[in-house]
Amino acid sequence: MNIWKRAIAGTTMAAMLAAAAPSAALADGAASTRNILLGAGVATYLIIQHNRKVHERYAQDARQQAALQSENSNMQAAYNSERSAYSNAQAEIVDLKREVAYQHSVIVQQRRQTAMTGFGSQPGTRVAAATYGPSRQVSMVNYGWGKI
Repeated sequence: MNIWKRAIAGTTMAAMLAAAAPSAALADGAASTRNILLGAGVATYLIIQHNRKVHERYAQDARQQAALQSENSNMQAAYNSERSAYSNAQAEIVDLKREVAYQHSVIVQQRRQTAMTGFGSQPGTRVAAATYGPSRQVSMVNYGWGKI
């Protein structure tokens, strides 16, 4: 699309210069000077418009590059955040492994103590059971669906 605008502007300028050239050759000094100044004004206008478009393109490229750098910066920050979260998860796993190892050692120690006292090794011996709160009788109700 930008190429078409340049082509139209170039064609318009060439047409204006071509129209002014024969009249400049046939005209007197004042008309000739006027036509030269008019052609120079048109050329200056076209150069200014071209430079404006070039600078506009440079600004657009700079904005796009800044957006990409910002996106890359955000991606780097996200990566650092995920890396930190991963390190924290690893530390938590190490703590959990330590806790499981400690609990395992306590269980092994309790098994050894139980084995040394002789409970559970002889048939008919009973280890004390822990009770949690008062015992409750559960009522069995039959609603015609069979036994629950």
